[in-house]
Amino acid sequence: MASTTGRPTSVTVSFVIWLVVVLANILQGIISLVSGGGSSAAESVGTAPLVGGAIFAFILAVIELIIVFKMRDGRNWARIVLLVLAILQVIGVGVGAASGGNAFGWIGAVAVIVATVLMFVGGANGYFRRR
Repeated sequence: MASTTGRPTSVTVSFVIWLVVVLANILQGIISLVSGGGSSAAESVGTAPLVGGAIFAFILAVIELIIVFKMRDGRNWARIVLLVLAILQVIGVGVGAASGGNAFGWIGAVAVIVATVLMFVGGANGYFRRR
């Protein structure tokens, strides 16, 4: 099933899920920065590494948002980059779970898996091939 733009519904739903995941990651980073992340870490090394890490994460999130929009526009390279990012995120959640991760990470991982699968089903392959 395709929308009026010629974009398969699965790609549109994947796009929306990716947007929510990236924006949730940005929000989580802001909350972590404002709350001090791990206050014992901030006490031992100062706040500069925390602020630097937050700025770096924000820049990466902006780049990821650009890639998500390129995926929506049918760029196959963006779909492949998002697949690699999804794999890395799921691995990161697995590593985090081994060290006492939280439910937020698991919810994000499931959302990324669903968004990634949707990029490859329901007419998506033809959509990306045409672009």
